[in-house]
Amino acid sequence: MGYLSKRKFIERERSLTLLLLMLIPLITLIGTLGRSFNWYLDYIGEFKLQAAVISGILSLWCIIKQRWLEMLIYIVFLIVNLLLIATHYHLSSSESILPEDSYEFKFLYQDLKNTSKNDLDNIRLQLSYSQANLILWTNVPADIYRNLNKIKNNFILLNQTPNKEGKMMLILADAPALNRGLIKGDSGAWVSLKIGERKATIALTHLDNPWNQKNYNLAKSKISEISQFANSRDEPIILFGGFGASGWSYLLRDLEKSASLRTEGKILLTVNAKLPRLFRKPTDSIYAHPGIEIDDLEEDASLKTNHLGISGTIRIAPIVKEIEFYDLEPTISE
Repeated sequence: MGYLSKRKFIERERSLTLLLLMLIPLITLIGTLGRSFNWYLDYIGEFKLQAAVISGILSLWCIIKQRWLEMLIYIVFLIVNLLLIATHYHLSSSESILPEDSYEFKFLYQDLKNTSKNDLDNIRLQLSYSQANLILWTNVPADIYRNLNKIKNNFILLNQTPNKEGKMMLILADAPALNRGLIKGDSGAWVSLKIGERKATIALTHLDNPWNQKNYNLAKSKISEISQFANSRDEPIILFGGFGASGWSYLLRDLEKSASLRTEGKILLTVNAKLPRLFRKPTDSIYAHPGIEIDDLEEDASLKTNHLGISGTIRIAPIVKEIEFYDLEPTISE
């Protein structure tokens, strides 16, 4: 490489580094502080994971180039983005805080979008090898539904949403449900199950890509309906779904603020599975009430589609036993 070519390369590299140095803080700050103003700014906030990864790579690059001030700025925004992500997801597996006698229930969640009759054998094998007690499917094509009895093995179909052009949702389990129903506004389906000695409501939803004004408003309406439904139940709720947005999105805020639900488990990149991990999105989430943990979360690539499944274990604390208190004796002297 000649002198001029080398100089031009250094200038381009320097310009790109400075551009990203301005862009990453801008994306982080606007996507966090401005996300409540409109859907555009909320969408910018979706890229916190990518901002963290790029910040980490560039901080290492700056160490090699001995650009210490730039390195420090990148490290700061790496930490800031990771902390923002950690408010809604575990960045790695975490220790359980529930008692050892908590009840367990295994599940498998899968978006079946773009599957067809050619995938029937793979789906049947996925269920055969799964240790799940609960199966949750979204975007079920009509061809898969018509052949359900051939592939569901010993699972019982507990509930379903009406078939709407391949957007059906199904809930299956290895035991009957105590109750079932649909969430208003075409917002999802639910069943009540007995887990150990506890009862819990399992809800399933799916939001179409919310990143335009019409779909964003529709998604907010469905989130509102789900929140009202959660508040109407007298048993803990576990909500599964493809939300089209990350757990930290302002779009999903009502699930936490109004329904007291919180995201559970470590972050999983299940959407756009055929792309490199940097371009995937953690938009499949599990919400639950306090006293419930989602453990052993793993990505499931059995179907080789563009959407990975999620397997894991639901852990729910046992009912707290009542303690009998006796009358107190007065201890203050006259």
